[in-house]
Amino acid sequence: MKKIKNSTLLILFIVLLVAVAAVFLYDRHKGDRTFKSQLFAIDSARVSSISIYPKGSSEAMILSGSGNNWTIRVKDQLFPADTQSIRQIISAVIHAIPERIAATDPSGWKEFEITDSAATRVVIREGDETTADFRLGKLSFSQMNQGQGYGRGQNIIVKSHIRIAGDEKVYVVDGFLLMMFGDQPARYRNKLVSRFDRTFPIRFNFTYPDDSSFQLVKTGDRWMIGDKPADSAKVESFISSLSQSSNMEMADDNRTVPGIFPYQLSIEGDNMSSIRIEGAIDLTSGRHYVKSSMNRESIFASANESLFRQFFKGKGYFFPSPEKKKGK
Repeated sequence: MKKIKNSTLLILFIVLLVAVAAVFLYDRHKGDRTFKSQLFAIDSARVSSISIYPKGSSEAMILSGSGNNWTIRVKDQLFPADTQSIRQIISAVIHAIPERIAATDPSGWKEFEITDSAATRVVIREGDETTADFRLGKLSFSQMNQGQGYGRGQNIIVKSHIRIAGDEKVYVVDGFLLMMFGDQPARYRNKLVSRFDRTFPIRFNFTYPDDSSFQLVKTGDRWMIGDKPADSAKVESFISSLSQSSNMEMADDNRTVPGIFPYQLSIEGDNMSSIRIEGAIDLTSGRHYVKSSMNRESIFASANESLFRQFFKGKGYFFPSPEKKKGK
């Protein structure tokens, strides 16, 4: 009897083990069908175009190209695109891992701003194949406390909501994915104005429309304007600001661009190609224009004169400030 009981218990144990394994595998398989562990299978090296439809728009901004050669098409205009921005976009989409499901059907779309009219739509293609087609809805924010007591830190947790074409669910992913897809073309364009190693320049030629043109030349370890030494700290600050300069405010309508750019600056050095910056001021509108030989297809324009003044300094800027007299 004892042997029979032991064998019976063993059989029951095996049956239960098989049943548990079957339930586990069924639940796992069911979960695979209802919850994605990865939203997209994208080969970053093969991506050929990214179409971005701003909220409520049926007209896309189209990024296209490969490697380091990308362009953005807006309506009938074509501009060079910022390769680094495109790489960041592709990487962000590839690493968009769903954490949970916020809604399972269209009844929850409005709450998460993921309806067709409220969401930003993105379509990514590899040649003729569409590898990602999705809509981005609202961002949600929450705080996570770190530590306790006085002076404890707080981190802001940001989540994005995403809906994939052909799937009614709304997924929650970590981070600012929506912020990667702005509705302004300048967000994706080549924003470079000037870039160089700040140890290379030895001569700056300032050509202005009046008699205020001058040269700033490095002689030995000193910077000179004519026979007068320039303030080395001011020169270094000037060079540093020009060595990495970019801007997002651009003039896309060529009819508004002045025909003549009378302000000119050439940056020259023994180990670098000469860089030419040109500027103009529209006295009627107050807009300041800048264009660069490093980014010939773009013209920067703004009512703010900061970019213009960054390049086109007056001679007096480079001389030491006069000391105040004692007692004054």
